[in-house]
Amino acid sequence: MAWGMHEPGNFGDFFPDGDYVGIRETLKQYYESYMPDDEKAAMGMQNRLLLSKFSAKYTRDLGPMSDMECPKEFLTEKTYKSLGSLIITTNRLLAVDKYFKQLIDELEPGIHQFWPIKISMPRSKVYPGQYYGLRIGQFLDAFNPDHSDPSCYTVSGYENYRGIAPIKKAITGLALSKETIGGAHLWREKKLTQPDIFLSDTLQSRAMDAGLRLPKHFQMKEV
Repeated sequence: MAWGMHEPGNFGDFFPDGDYVGIRETLKQYYESYMPDDEKAAMGMQNRLLLSKFSAKYTRDLGPMSDMECPKEFLTEKTYKSLGSLIITTNRLLAVDKYFKQLIDELEPGIHQFWPIKISMPRSKVYPGQYYGLRIGQFLDAFNPDHSDPSCYTVSGYENYRGIAPIKKAITGLALSKETIGGAHLWREKKLTQPDIFLSDTLQSRAMDAGLRLPKHFQMKEV
């Protein structure tokens, strides 16, 4: 069975309050001094820098991120004693600890993009343990509205859907195509938001067996 996960909406161990260090300055320098005009045009930035065009790659099917686009340090506003094995940072960028990264790499080598990211805290403290930025590299069209409870989703544009709430009843009423999922273990849906992140039963069970802490997630129907 597949599992659906909503990105946390409140600050805490799975959504630490903070911001990146240096990424805006890096992208600004690139835009002003090195970015080719055709690349600016392709990203709709002929007239001015739009940082949101770069951060859109965090969650959308826009291809891999260059090293320059990958934040290398995240500075929290407060000290955290126990962050989750998967966390959400600014602009919805995911980060995972080395244990969850290892599981993902074992099941789907080469599919997802990882890079080291330092979690810094106030008073020059560094959160213990290595974290990695994560760009999910798999986007599926597995949502099946015909076999889903219509009270559990809304239509948001042509053939685009949105789950109604980050609660168990709403998520378990949504259906995914087992055939489309195939052997996928971690993905985002092309036409369904909320849930935002999807895990296979294998990845979920191995994470739980390893004692990893993940944001709330619930089983969905497969048809």
